[in-house]
Amino acid sequence: MVDKKHIDVIFTEILNRYQGFFLQQIRLKFEGEEVFDVYQEFCIHFYQILSTKYSTDIDLFNTRSWLKAVVSNFSISMLRKKHKKRKVTLISEEKTSIARANYSDESNNTDQPKGEPDYFHAMSDILLHLSKRDALMLKLKYYYGVPSARISRILNVAHVDVTIGRLKQRIIRKSGVKDLDSLLRAYPWLT
Repeated sequence: MVDKKHIDVIFTEILNRYQGFFLQQIRLKFEGEEVFDVYQEFCIHFYQILSTKYSTDIDLFNTRSWLKAVVSNFSISMLRKKHKKRKVTLISEEKTSIARANYSDESNNTDQPKGEPDYFHAMSDILLHLSKRDALMLKLKYYYGVPSARISRILNVAHVDVTIGRLKQRIIRKSGVKDLDSLLRAYPWLT
């Protein structure tokens, strides 16, 4: 077992050596003051990793690729947490009563409003025609609302909008869906 003083020295040395690298990786996914907040959270997370998983026999912590994976995965999880915290506030009691009626547990146990098509399952079926990286690009663009320039930096893709246009064409070719009417015919349970 490695003592706490040894871990503190390793932690301090890695932060001194790779602080700019960590901030650069975090800036790929965050902007402004968020970068430093995420960096502070990352430092806590990284110290916990060192405390629990460090062994003197294994020197993984000195490799840049391992550190990049740790900081990138942490940044992605922080992005997910950030988007989960979004809250919907309803302005009036009338809108609140409509929402309660649409989302009540009495009708069925799905999270889908009454009368709304099940677009989530359709999108999942359509995304099966793509690689994980291509599906991630579409999710970042349309689900998370990440700008194309930022997606370009995150995924290292030169022309995001052109690539997305080609992905749409590939989806049309592979799924056989030409327009909204074709989509509704291909997935009758949407109507």
